[in-house]
Amino acid sequence: MTVQLVGSISSPNASLVIAVFDARSATDWVHTKPAATKAQFSGHPAEILRGLAKGEDATALDVGPSSGFAFALDGASGRIEVYRTDNGMLAFVGPPRAWWIEQHADRATDIEAMFAEALSGDLDDATEVGPLELASGKLAAVYQWHKKVGSARDLAAAMPTGGAIACGDGYGEAGGLIVDVGAGTFMLSRREIAAPWNSQLAVVAMCLARA
Repeated sequence: MTVQLVGSISSPNASLVIAVFDARSATDWVHTKPAATKAQFSGHPAEILRGLAKGEDATALDVGPSSGFAFALDGASGRIEVYRTDNGMLAFVGPPRAWWIEQHADRATDIEAMFAEALSGDLDDATEVGPLELASGKLAAVYQWHKKVGSARDLAAAMPTGGAIACGDGYGEAGGLIVDVGAGTFMLSRREIAAPWNSQLAVVAMCLARA
């Protein structure tokens, strides 16, 4: 199977929560801001925090007319890689390959095998998270605290068919990515591949495949 790295998403720290939804709804994203009581925050980031606090791997959210999901993959490197396979699957993978090589250089063969398994097109061993409808065919994937989510709508409109483009927030981090996957209904699934030398370590992939 052919696998293409289409981009990456990172945060200023090790904690990285990603939200995915239809890019045409990006201007409906509500940034976090202090509530009137100043005792809590409002907006989509606050909604995500409340959802993930329940202990699930992902939480559903609504961005305007679009439904989406938010999930956390990596608390070690603050960066994930996004791959596209030749069967049309899109995979968000963390920690990234470079982190594994840097931290476990003597395990290069095992690392490549882990990534090959994580990116395989067979999702029988994956756990389904839920369906995602993409009417526009353009998927927006943004770091939870991204400051310029709305720009994803115009970027998506100008993007070529089958393309992928970074959606920065002006803070020097690759905080977002837009990928053209085609219109339709997709299933989001989670796959975890434990390291053979340490079961506490794992490559985690959130996979988006046409339903």
